[in-house]
Amino acid sequence: GERMAEDVLRLAGRLEGVNYRKHLTLESAGCPDYTFLLPNGLVMHMDVKFPLDNYVRHLEATNDLERKQFRDQFLRDVRDRVKELMTRGYLTGDDSVDCLLMFIPNEQVYGFVQENDRSILDDAMRNKIVVCSPLTLYAVLAVVRQAVDNFQLERTSGEILSLLGEFSRQWEKYSAQLEKVQQRFEQVEKEYSGLMTTRHRALQRPLDKIEHLRHEERGLLEADMPPLTFPELSAGT
Repeated sequence: GERMAEDVLRLAGRLEGVNYRKHLTLESAGCPDYTFLLPNGLVMHMDVKFPLDNYVRHLEATNDLERKQFRDQFLRDVRDRVKELMTRGYLTGDDSVDCLLMFIPNEQVYGFVQENDRSILDDAMRNKIVVCSPLTLYAVLAVVRQAVDNFQLERTSGEILSLLGEFSRQWEKYSAQLEKVQQRFEQVEKEYSGLMTTRHRALQRPLDKIEHLRHEERGLLEADMPPLTFPELSAGT
């Protein structure tokens, strides 16, 4: 999780010690994995530790019963992770904005949670925990920073959560539309593959037969023709 978060922050141009700090021990409680430095002396914390073991077991399961078992266990792990963050006290400091980020270090896992139990993300949002993926992390940080700059939000205001909730809803619509486009591309790829394999072979077969007949005819013609010989020239001719 930290390695993926580092990659995202590096791509976003964030610098450790300037835009964020790692493993900063808080006076209030806990030690979040990342603390983002915001304007007006405010901070926002993010935890990246995430339970993936049962998700991997779900992918590697060999039958439906095992897949369902590990899927349900993974979703319980995620819900327990949300509950654990609720008790960390990351939002109790006077300088903390009124939300906390929980980072899921994989887009496929993030989509899996949304698809199989959307209530986990809704419950997290109600408890001021914003769940984000690698693709949405930078956007979430940009939204929070812009909100702090423009509206001078206090720690107890709900404006940031409202904005992030709207962002989450729009992201779902975007993801759904993107999935439809991907399915269309896959259908086009399937049809193109059919053209280049089945249809192509079907067209090539009569051409091969024509070529074979042409070679056979040429062989028969050559067999009927007498061999070409040149007369020997006599001496002195």
